[in-house]
Amino acid sequence: MDLEPWNPWREFERVRAEADAIFERFFQKVQKSDPGRPVAFFPTTDLIETSDDLRVFMSLPGVVEEDIDIAVEGGVLIIRGERESPYDQGRARSRVTEWRYGFFERRLELPPGADAERLSAKYLGGVLTVVIPKKARAGGAGAGG
Repeated sequence: MDLEPWNPWREFERVRAEADAIFERFFQKVQKSDPGRPVAFFPTTDLIETSDDLRVFMSLPGVVEEDIDIAVEGGVLIIRGERESPYDQGRARSRVTEWRYGFFERRLELPPGADAERLSAKYLGGVLTVVIPKKARAGGAGAGG
C-alpha cells in the first residue's frame, strides 16, 4: 500500500517520460544519419535569416567542442556530434532523466544565395553559433556597374 500522498507533478513527469520513450523509439527507427548511426536526440536549434547572413544557434550543453562536426553538402548544412553521459549509465540508477546522450545530427537546407564557403562557427557556453554570409547580389551596391 502506498501511503505517500498523490503528487500531480510526479504523475506528469511519469507521463512525460513515457511519451519521451515512445518518441525516442520512433525516431530511432525512422532517423538514421549518413554514418548509419541512430540519432539519440535532436538539439534545440534556431535558424535566423538577416539581410546579410543566416545564423544557426544550437543548444549543445555538455558537448565537447572537438565532438562537433560541421559540413555543407548539396546546399544542406549538416551539424553532427555526440554528447557523452557524465556518469556510468550501466551502474547508476536514474531518478529523473531529462537529458539525452549519444549521437545527434541536424540537417538544415540552406536557401539560394547562402555562401557556405565563408561559413564561420563558434562554440561558447554550450551554444554553437554558425554564421553563413549571403552572396553579394549581381547588380547591387559594389557590383561595379
